[in-house]
Amino acid sequence: MRLCSRPTGLVITFGAVTLPLTLSLFAPQESRAEAPAVGNVSGVVTVLVDDAPKADRSGIVVYLENVPGAAAPAGKREIRQKNLAFTPGLMVIVKGTTVEFPNDDKVFHNVFSVSKAARFDLGLYKSGESKSVTFREAGVVDVYCNIHPHMVTKIKVLDNGFYAVTGADGSFQIKNAPVGTYPVVAWQAHGPEVRGEVTVTAGGTSAFKPTLAEGTASKRHLRKDGTPYGRYK
Repeated sequence: MRLCSRPTGLVITFGAVTLPLTLSLFAPQESRAEAPAVGNVSGVVTVLVDDAPKADRSGIVVYLENVPGAAAPAGKREIRQKNLAFTPGLMVIVKGTTVEFPNDDKVFHNVFSVSKAARFDLGLYKSGESKSVTFREAGVVDVYCNIHPHMVTKIKVLDNGFYAVTGADGSFQIKNAPVGTYPVVAWQAHGPEVRGEVTVTAGGTSAFKPTLAEGTASKRHLRKDGTPYGRYK
């Protein structure tokens, strides 16, 4: 048997018989991974105050639960301390996110939380300094300053990035969710949440239109050691 090379490929010669052998026979087959089928979830959230619809329905968090294979991307966010207040007063993140707490005031602050999802105490630090926390568990984290009792912010930590926050008209849209049926939650910082179920179809948009009753914010909390606040200027 004699092997000969030609520009078009290989040939195998058995005596007087020559058989062409193309390189494509040895080339691996190309695999084309198809993109997973996705769809959207949208709707309008109604918020009732004393049984009357609220005009401004912003700040309601709508999210999907139990999304298979949903990554929890790590990143960095900021909650600033300025004019003796936390800004923003509500933040939504995915677990694994690191939040910086820079002090832009001319006084000391002591950021802390005793929430189940994240317990931390950043200690006293002065103007121009910043400290951070990485949030590793889903849940609600109430954040305070141990010196200034009126400084309050909330962090809603989610398992995945399939969420949206309503605009002033209550509308929202969760984009590119994997096809499937999932629990869906409409959550507000103060007041009860509403749960439901949505089925995401390929290229389609599923509707979720919950009605929530607005609650009231707690006006009192304790210091990090469990004692009441004293008088601060």
